[in-house]
Amino acid sequence: MQQLKVRKFGPLKEVELNIDDYMIFVGPQASGKSTILKLLYIFRSLQEEVYRTVADVVEGMDSDPLPELKLKEHIITKFKSFWDNHSRYGDFFLKYDYGNDKIVTIYQKKKKIELVLSNTLEQEIKDIFVGLRTFIKEQYQHTTKEHKEKYYAELDKLIFKLFDREKIPVYIPAGRVMVYGIFGRYLNERLDNTMKMFIQQIAEMRPLYFEDLVKMVNKKKAFNFRDRESIDMAMALIKLILRGDYVCEQDSERIIVEKKGAHIEMPFASTGQQESLWLMMQLFTVLLSGHEYFLIIDEPEAHLHPMAQRYMMELIALVKNYTGNEVMMATNSPTVLKTVNNQVFAGRKKGREVMNERFWLSGNKLGVYEVEHEELRSIKDEVRGMIRESEVDKVGEILEEEMRRMEGEGVLKQKKI
Repeated sequence: MQQLKVRKFGPLKEVELNIDDYMIFVGPQASGKSTILKLLYIFRSLQEEVYRTVADVVEGMDSDPLPELKLKEHIITKFKSFWDNHSRYGDFFLKYDYGNDKIVTIYQKKKKIELVLSNTLEQEIKDIFVGLRTFIKEQYQHTTKEHKEKYYAELDKLIFKLFDREKIPVYIPAGRVMVYGIFGRYLNERLDNTMKMFIQQIAEMRPLYFEDLVKMVNKKKAFNFRDRESIDMAMALIKLILRGDYVCEQDSERIIVEKKGAHIEMPFASTGQQESLWLMMQLFTVLLSGHEYFLIIDEPEAHLHPMAQRYMMELIALVKNYTGNEVMMATNSPTVLKTVNNQVFAGRKKGREVMNERFWLSGNKLGVYEVEHEELRSIKDEVRGMIRESEVDKVGEILEEEMRRMEGEGVLKQKKI
């Protein structure tokens, strides 16, 4: 089991978190939910920095310092890119244990960030770079293309095993509606790194969806679908949530509604449609790829009707079960928590007749925590493997109280939500 430890970082005072396959974090705004998600993403995406350093070596950019030192620079730079003015956090300590004596520690002391790798991990990294530099120095210029490809395939396997077979990390941030209102300099000056990454991912995926999903999937005979029925179920759920079919035609994104010929341009779609669209397209792309992913989703329920929230959680469970993906999410929706409980309940051989097995969740691999008062508190009933009903009700009561407060202050302007 992998583990994250946090001491005195941002809103978090002391956190020790064992990583399960499906994890949910609830709690007030600014309590630390997104902080945990970002930390999980950073530690679970360090392979990217290894590949970046390998590219430096191949391109001859790292003659001084040594590649392993360059790698540490890349990791620290990545870490800093996720936090605004990290020095204001004061001294902190972060540690991620991948198992098998592979540990990465990041800490700040006297406003200076340091990174330490465990002996086992550091030695494996050094071995990779020694082998790479030897290959470039002694063989690269004189070997065949086929030999190079074979060597890099072996190198890829070594990097893949560095962090114990890491899955492909994907971060889907909250505030996805911003995708339709970002222009020019604001892309660089007003967005945090998670949203910038998300927008870049959308730019790469958008060309895939030039026609509705059913037509696209039927034409993609080259795709070796693991389970076509899961693909069909995902398309049905996406249509239910969007209340139409999404297409991207000539750089114009739109939803084709059920009424023949009618459509809605995405900048004029509802907030719920804008928030959910590229979350769902990202999940659908994961399905099409068939690879294993580490998915981080902030507020999957944002601006969705309770029934649409249920459909969204079914889609997420479908994707999670498709290739054994891991899912981490932050939410404050009672509907989300109740749906998860129903999915665990069905997986315990009860109520299976009312829920497709592709939506089931294992309570043994579920972790649910409340983030509050600078710490984490498990709200899972370990015996039943489900979220305690009192905690689900508590989240609902807090939400209702907050809605009444906002209505009383005129924040909602009498709009019923």
